[in-house]
Amino acid sequence: MARTATPGDFVQIVAEEVSSGIDRAVGYWLGRIELEVVDRSLTTSQRVEAIKGILQEYKILSGRADVGCASA
Repeated sequence: MARTATPGDFVQIVAEEVSSGIDRAVGYWLGRIELEVVDRSLTTSQRVEAIKGILQEYKILSGRADVGCASA
């Protein structure tokens, strides 16, 4: 038997979709960085430059010039 959706159900569905989108986006950007890290055809300095390029691309596409740095 079907039941009527509640506002709470709607909020839960939206939250799951947002979370899923964030997870896919993080996976995409980290995957791109990982590919550069494991690329044996690049020197260490080339890897660093490739990763910097990915970060710059992210900043441009996201419109966020200052992404910030994580602290240890």
